[in-house]
Amino acid sequence: MEARPETKPRARGGFGVTTIDFRTDPATARRHRVVSLVTRADIPDIVWADDETGCYAVRGRDVKGNRIVVEQSGPIRIVSARR
Repeated sequence: MEARPETKPRARGGFGVTTIDFRTDPATARRHRVVSLVTRADIPDIVWADDETGCYAVRGRDVKGNRIVVEQSGPIRIVSARR
């Protein structure tokens, strides 16, 4: 994977599709946030996200307390973080 966010043009609607990966380039990925289109809230602890497919992964813990990455899907949008 590339270290920078990728933007692909969409045929209609004027929105770009963005893919970010916090594991490969955390400094660049920190400039973006992932928002749930259902709750309109930021999704915390994002590991990677692709708003074209609606797939993303978040950090979590299993029942024993070990760190894990949980893949999820849903309507999301990757937007630039406000400064």
